[in-house]
Amino acid sequence: MKKTITLAGFLLFTIFCSAQTKTTIIYNFTGAVSKYPIEMQLQITPATNTVDGEYYYLKSGIGAKLDVKGLKKSGDSILLTEENFRIRDKNNKFLVTGSFSLQGKDTLTGTWKNEKTGAILPVKLTMREKINLLQPADFNFKMKTYQGKMTDAGNHERMYTKSNQLDIYRNNKLLQIINGYDECLSENSAEVIMEDLNFDGYLDIKIPVYFPERTKYDGSFVYFIYNKSTGKFEKNKQLIDLEYLTFDPVKKEIYRYDEGPDTIVKNYYKWKDGKVYLARTEKDN
Repeated sequence: MKKTITLAGFLLFTIFCSAQTKTTIIYNFTGAVSKYPIEMQLQITPATNTVDGEYYYLKSGIGAKLDVKGLKKSGDSILLTEENFRIRDKNNKFLVTGSFSLQGKDTLTGTWKNEKTGAILPVKLTMREKINLLQPADFNFKMKTYQGKMTDAGNHERMYTKSNQLDIYRNNKLLQIINGYDECLSENSAEVIMEDLNFDGYLDIKIPVYFPERTKYDGSFVYFIYNKSTGKFEKNKQLIDLEYLTFDPVKKEIYRYDEGPDTIVKNYYKWKDGKVYLARTEKDN
């Protein structure tokens, strides 16, 4: 009986370790709906062709973002529904305020429709990333995972899905093996997110991770910057030490929230000569 359980456990472990790694790609677009300038960010999951994102009108500012979600269809078409998460409809759901019908890759053209009035306006958006130089479709990621015991914030020992190696393939050939990290995976899920982290136009990568021993600030990423000279990804200790970060491609700034003496503060960082430095600190309103 003991041998049977051991064999079953071994088979389960083997299957789990060879599970496919989810890839999410973050694209940023600048352009306009009719004569109104906007900035849009879309997160696309190629395996399911699902799209999630947000956008804002420059006149209203980044604080007035609208959520979008939808699907990437065949022929490079994208259909999005726009929601205002500040307003609920009669069914207590986020109010649907519009929809996009877009076509293209690095340039998106199409229309936006006002849900209330039916008015249709032209849309043209240009991607900020240089996908002609680094095609996300050329890459495939395989994360090595295992079950590891950790003590959580309540001082209980639990098993978590962890990773300590990422194999990167380009055009179906092994490009590099990344190790030197050993972290719990966010939501026990193997995922790689491609995003331009240093605003050079090339997509970098980050792995969502989880710190079970913490009661707050328990999520972050392991960050890797693409080196266009070597064609490989390099772990960035500075970003890893700063933990959970948000990247603003419009202002080319990185920011994170921290606890100040009286209130929450927002620290802004910029890149210079391959390193980030603290540019300014503001109170979060």
